[in-house]
Amino acid sequence: MTDTPEPNSCPICGEPNSCGLANPATATRPCWCFSVEIAPEAREQIPDDALNKACICPRCARGELPAKP
Repeated sequence: MTDTPEPNSCPICGEPNSCGLANPATATRPCWCFSVEIAPEAREQIPDDALNKACICPRCARGELPAKP
């Protein structure tokens, strides 16, 4: 069983993701992630249960991924 991803947290690193759609005040406008290119290495790190359900953070989107344990 998988948990629903937290809409305000990056599913890769757990930091705030600045998702515009998760914020009721900005939910009617496109999220920041709609207008940027997401680094391929970041896409590979998104857990399957979070795909298309939670934004990654800007840092991870640029490919500045956290170190693996």
